[in-house]
Amino acid sequence: MVMLVTLLAAILLGNAARGDDADDAAALERRIVRTFASGDHDAALVLVDRYIAAWPDAPHMRYNRACGLALLGRRDEAAAALLVAVERGFRDFEVMRRDPDLATIRTHPTFTAILEARRRLDRGTADKQFDAWRRRYGDDYHYETDEEHRLHFATGLDARAHADMKQIIARQATHLSTRLFKSPPLDWCLVVVPSANHVREVFQRMLDVSDPARTPGVYLHGKRLLVTRDIGESLRHEFTHRMHWADMDRLGQRHAMWVQEGIASLYEEYVWTDDGRIRFVPNMRHNIARRQVQAGISLAWSKLFQLDTDAFFAGNARFYPQVRSIFEFLASVDLLEAWYRAYVETFDKDPGGGRAFETVFGLPVEQVEQRWKSWVLDRGAIDDRVEQGDASIGVSGTDAGDGVRIERIIGRNARRAGLRRGDVIVRVDDQPVRARGELMLAIAARDIGETIRVEIRRRDQRLVIAVRLEALRGS
Repeated sequence: MVMLVTLLAAILLGNAARGDDADDAAALERRIVRTFASGDHDAALVLVDRYIAAWPDAPHMRYNRACGLALLGRRDEAAAALLVAVERGFRDFEVMRRDPDLATIRTHPTFTAILEARRRLDRGTADKQFDAWRRRYGDDYHYETDEEHRLHFATGLDARAHADMKQIIARQATHLSTRLFKSPPLDWCLVVVPSANHVREVFQRMLDVSDPARTPGVYLHGKRLLVTRDIGESLRHEFTHRMHWADMDRLGQRHAMWVQEGIASLYEEYVWTDDGRIRFVPNMRHNIARRQVQAGISLAWSKLFQLDTDAFFAGNARFYPQVRSIFEFLASVDLLEAWYRAYVETFDKDPGGGRAFETVFGLPVEQVEQRWKSWVLDRGAIDDRVEQGDASIGVSGTDAGDGVRIERIIGRNARRAGLRRGDVIVRVDDQPVRARGELMLAIAARDIGETIRVEIRRRDQRLVIAVRLEALRGS
């Protein structure tokens, strides 16, 4: 069942299995997929019911149950099971509408009613999800609803940072829905920025992320849930996923993983121009991609474009820099939007994307790859290293959602200026700082002895402190 596999891939991280049971749940899911694929739908349903009995809060598995019943011709039961799946939180209505496994109930009154009521059902499910978060984490969060962009917010940010986050999202949403994806999402999404006290619980216990300490953010399309540690690169990356998934739903396509992650990574770092356009700028991924090209170890496009999801994520440290660089290259020659249009149009014949490059460049894809390599090398490297003797604010810190929390004062000038442990750096001069990487880039081009204005959040106060940069001596 191709569509079942697709659903499992999209929703796996959001299933109800947690802790030691997660491996058992994953093993049972794989067995269910194999059994459906063999055509033994009766046996598959037995396994599905076993899964639901163990983990009842798994809407994707209830959807799979509806598919199995439909494949067996048990129309009324299938329609009733589909309704239960929706009531339990299944929200991939575009998948539902196109899924060939549901062909036998396409004309069933319940199926028709579900699709006709999809917007109301989606909003109702989103509201329940929003209320559940409020009940779990209480009034320490900012809760807000954005009707225009169909977003609920639950953030552990202060009022100013919360407002900054909303502005970032609103501007990026407008850009993506008018320039790249051409339409806004029709479904609702919950955006969460956990407070410092809840980060580990959210990422490890609720989301079942395998490496919560190194996971800056996730977007789970099956749950319409975006969770991010910071309102900088991670927020911009995951929100792009939200917009892209909505467009894939609209198109009835599931784009190659290198495309999904390449576009999301591209939007990690950009600036707004005076005429209201986005200009993409290199982040630390650029240097990695450049070193790969220099050493001749970048993956050939012919292989990169054919990677399946598992293979891509198995080599994510290697592939993320390369795919961001490819899309930054497209943007640099003003062909990003043209490429995406060509990719969508040629997707059925070439889901890898090579044909789209040939369409917009008018060259064989191998020649386009060589142009990209030359562009990467000609661009030069960015200063992404902080070494002994470099200019430094004189602090070490950790990400705090809206900035960098000072954990240690290591410079005399920082101490003399009045910076304290626990202060959160949110801005350097006119440049927002929302994560450690952004702080590093903000200081990289400065000189020792230069005085900068550091805006900090200290409890409920915002302060601006002048700090004279000094040579880094230790960390």
